[in-house]
Amino acid sequence: MKKLIIVCEGKHRQCGDYLSQLVSLDDDKDIKVVGVKDGAVASQVWTEEEYSANSAQISSEQYILFIGNSKLIKDKRSHMLNKYSEYGMQYGWLGKQAVLFVERVVDMKEYDSFIDYARRNQSDVTKLIELKSDVMDIPDDINEEDAKGIKKVLNPIKTLQAVIVNAPIRGLNAFNKMSNNKKIEGQQYTCLVLVFYLNGLSQFLGLSEG
Repeated sequence: MKKLIIVCEGKHRQCGDYLSQLVSLDDDKDIKVVGVKDGAVASQVWTEEEYSANSAQISSEQYILFIGNSKLIKDKRSHMLNKYSEYGMQYGWLGKQAVLFVERVVDMKEYDSFIDYARRNQSDVTKLIELKSDVMDIPDDINEEDAKGIKKVLNPIKTLQAVIVNAPIRGLNAFNKMSNNKKIEGQQYTCLVLVFYLNGLSQFLGLSEG
């Protein structure tokens, strides 16, 4: 089993939790692998402070993914190879360290194009949502505590539909620009986490060719 540490800039901790939840789901169907093979990866989410406190004890064989755009993460990615770049969203890696970050927030001139891109290129994501919804259907005879656990894992999947597909942002102006930028950046990170999970994570971990 591959072990992955996900190190997050403070404001992007939710993205790390989201990716960890995606990794933990049993979502493969028949012989088709969705994201990474079920049971092949164990992940844990750290803050930057936790990483700094433990970095001296981390082996060079340990897989680490950094999420965010802080000074620490910028330093870590300085020599990494870019594997994906669309609408300001980027991920890449070198050896056993990878990075996932939004370099710039899309402006309103390209926002509609970004949303179309997210919808068009995430047909697999839509299938993933449907698949996970089927996988995570709650049986009638399940106990209350287990049902709460299943709902907790499924919630971020449903959030994707609200954040990317069903929540276009309009009316950018001088007064709400900062607020809208934060929301748009959130959409970009949500999109990027899923794209990485579906298309990049398995390759980074050496679980697939390419």
